[in-house]
Formats: sequence, structure tokens, C-alpha cells
Amino acid sequence: MKSIYAGLLASFLLTSCVSSKVHNELKKNYDELLQNHDQLNGKYGDASKKLTQCEEDFTDCQERAKKLQSDTSRLGFEVRKMKRNYSDLNRSYEFLLENNNALLSNSARENKAMLERLQELDFRLQDKQDSLDSERAALVELNTQLEQRSKRVRELEKIISKQDSVVRFIKNTMSNALRAYEGKGLTVESRNGKVYISLENSLLFPSASWTVNDKAKAALGVLAQALADNKELQITVEGHTDNDAFNGKTMIKDNWDLSVMRSTAVIKALLENKGVDPKRIVASGRSEYLPLVKNDSDANKAVNRRTEVIITPDLSELNRLMEQLD
Repeated sequence: MKSIYAGLLASFLLTSCVSSKVHNELKKNYDELLQNHDQLNGKYGDASKKLTQCEEDFTDCQERAKKLQSDTSRLGFEVRKMKRNYSDLNRSYEFLLENNNALLSNSARENKAMLERLQELDFRLQDKQDSLDSERAALVELNTQLEQRSKRVRELEKIISKQDSVVRFIKNTMSNALRAYEGKGLTVESRNGKVYISLENSLLFPSASWTVNDKAKAALGVLAQALADNKELQITVEGHTDNDAFNGKTMIKDNWDLSVMRSTAVIKALLENKGVDPKRIVASGRSEYLPLVKNDSDANKAVNRRTEVIITPDLSELNRLMEQLD
């Protein structure tokens, strides 16, 4: 356009002669036109940019419109679904409303029954608590008794241990005192908390007799001295026979009589030592009924024919504790 104006101006200047005033006016107009042309070009560039931005915005709006249409379709589906749910809820509400009175009535009856049940359980719980309190008191009492009993048991164990020590001491004392006779028809052993000194009848008496021979009196004298030195000991003398029948023609009629006579004969020999208290001695005849071995040979019968001096430590303290434990 600028070239067109220039051409027109040149043609006009060549074909006609104009005054300087007109020339200046035309030049002024020409400059204004150029200035307007530049302004219009600038506005055209701005308008082009705006047009491009508008086209981009339009495209974005179209995409958003499509998305809005999709969201509208989805929301419409959800609205219809919610309406259906609302309709279902409304029907359920009406059903519940219709049955509310019946439910309230049933609930009242159930609550009453539950309260009655709770009261019953409370009474039973109180009874149980009372029973537990009673049992707890009984348990405390029982624990006290058990503690006392345990204390007595411990005391008893100490006494039994002491008793065992005493028995060992007595056995050792008697073994040392009678060492010269052990293996010669005399044995010393401890059983059941007692010391047993067993003397075969061959060491003590002639056959079918109850008279202590002189050799045996020496052994019994040593035993009597040991018993005299330990005055707290209790002594039982038991006579034993084999199962051969005794056919005596004197006052001794059978093995019972013979076993007792031999027991008392040994006791009399022990009492020759004045230090042995007769109150500490018990005579016992067991006849043939407590054999050590079977009476099936002469050797075994000789073993069964014996007199046993049974020494028992003082058990008074032990018996006292046993009575307390009963």
C-alpha cells in the first residue's frame, strides 16, 4: 500500500505542477498515512495474536465442553441411581415406621426381662461372692494350719535325722563293744530305726535248753555294760525257734514256752549288771513264726534259732510330734 501511495504521488508530481503549499500539504498527508499504516500494521499483529489465542481457547472450551457433557451424563446416571436408592430408603423408612410401635413394645418386654435376669444374676453373684469370702477365710486358715504342719514336719525331719544318727551311733558302739564275737554266732545291724543284736542259740544255750552258758555270759556282760552306759535306750529281747516241735517233759510244753524262757534267760544275764534298769527291758517270745529263712535244712533252722536284743532309741519327742501331726 505504501508503494501505491508513492506511485500516485510521483505520477501526480510529474503530470502537473502544483504549488509548494500543495506539495507540503500532500507530504503531510502522506506522512500521516504512513503513520496510520504503521499503526494499523501493529494492530493487525495484535489482532492476529488474539485470534490465535481465541482459537486455542475455543479448542480448550470444546474439550471442556465434551468433558462436561461426559460428566453430565455420568452425574445424571448417579442422580437416577440416588433417586432409586432414595425411593428404596423411603419405602424402608415407611416399613420401619409402620413396625415401630411393635418394635418398641417388644423392646420394652425384652428390657424388662433383661432387668429381671440382671437382678437374678446380681443376687447369684452376691451369693457367690459370699461363698468366695467364706472359702477365702477357710483357705487362709488352712494355709496357717499347713504352715504350722510344715513347721512340725521340718522338726520331725530333724528329729528323724537325729534319730538316724543316734541309731548309727548305737550300732557302731555295739559293734565295737562286741567286735570279738561278731562272725561267731553274733551279728549287729540296724533296721527300721532300731539296732538288732542277733545271737544264735548255739552261742547261748545247749540244745533244747534255756540255760545261758558261760561263754555267752561273757558276751552278754560286754553288751550289758554298753547298755548301762546308754541309759536312754529301750531294750526288747525276743526269743525265736525253728519249726521243729518241742517235746519237753517239764513245764516247757512247746516252742512258745521255749522262746519265752530263752528270752528271759538272756534278760537275767543282762541284769547281772546293776547299771541296766529292768524297767527298760521287755521280754518277748516269737516261737517259730518269725523265721529269717525257710526251715528247709539244718543250716537254715540253726539260723532261725536265735535270740535278738532289739535296742530302740528314746522316741518320746518323735512320738509327741507324730501325735501333733495327726
